Amino acid sequence: MSDNIASLRRITSDTAWRGVVNSFLSGSTQLPFSTEDFGTYWIEGGHHIREQVANDRLLSQFLRAVLPPYSNGPVALFRGENQDRLSSGLLGFSWTSDSNVASMFAKGLNAVGSGGVLVTATLDAPAIISGPSAHSLYLGEHQYTVDPSCVTGMHTVATFPTMQPNNSFQRTSTRYAGVR
Repeated sequence: MSDNIASLRRITSDTAWRGVVNSFLSGSTQLPFSTEDFGTYWIEGGHHIREQVANDRLLSQFLRAVLPPYSNGPVALFRGENQDRLSSGLLGFSWTSDSNVASMFAKGLNAVGSGGVLVTATLDAPAIISGPSAHSLYLGEHQYTVDPSCVTGMHTVATFPTMQPNNSFQRTSTRYAGVR
């Protein structure tokens, strides 16, 4: 683990992401990590970053500034979402080109509570902020970072029953922490 990933985890444990994002976007500070390190950590801890920033528009601006921009054409993407969040219009930032990966999230952590839903949309820049990082490809998740406010043409592919949480789906697990 690089020292930079450890510093990103410290920002999270200090509940400091809102301040980091505001300082960076105002131009008053430079970031103490590389784009690659942030891309890796975004997969692991993005749900914490989103919770701490607590403003999707601000977070989208930050992500556009620190992640490599998406520059390819339209792509069909999938998201495993929680039914309650979807019903209230709160889509996540993490999408994938692999429907099986999205189904795993829709059946897993995102099914806790009201159940999960698999959605799809064909998206392009500017809706897609960034394509899959090397770490995402290594994990086999093929994660695209998407601005939820730019998603159009989305439709439901499948719904999944409510899942009861257990120890195999800890939010701190690297494999399942990509729920954002």
